Amino acid sequence: MPRTVFLYMLFISLFIAGCGTSATPEPIKTPTLKPRQTDQPSFEGNWTITMKHSGGIMGLSRSIEITSKGNFIVVDERANKTVTGILAENEFSKIKEQVSSLEYIPASKPDGMGCADCFIYDLEIQENGEKLAVQLNDISLPSSGLESLVSYLRGLIDIKLKK
Repeated sequence: MPRTVFLYMLFISLFIAGCGTSATPEPIKTPTLKPRQTDQPSFEGNWTITMKHSGGIMGLSRSIEITSKGNFIVVDERANKTVTGILAENEFSKIKEQVSSLEYIPASKPDGMGCADCFIYDLEIQENGEKLAVQLNDISLPSSGLESLVSYLRGLIDIKLKK
């Protein structure tokens, strides 16, 4: 009997989790920084890139923050691990290249039902008082123009956490 109750509860929990909608199904853009048309980030002053990578079936919760001085902070909340340091020159150059060539394309329509086990990417780029803040998921990422930057940041998180 307890086994049957457990199985019913498990089934109901999975059903509810799989049918949920995404809290914000489309990218969110702050009004101060327009999607890039002709303006490219200059990286002349102070800037910060932050990405939180969360969700998925295992409840991932990781983040990376990179400053204009090349400093980084990588956090894995589930593993309770924080790594800080300075990016290697090639990593720092790659970040600058990725951001200066990005062409953010806001979603033209909501992606409908959320993806129950999708990863969520909260990306924020701040430069000289302007900010681009976008929330993407596995469904909206490919058409956003930000996929290569997000992939590179995910790779950096993995590399830095392995050290």
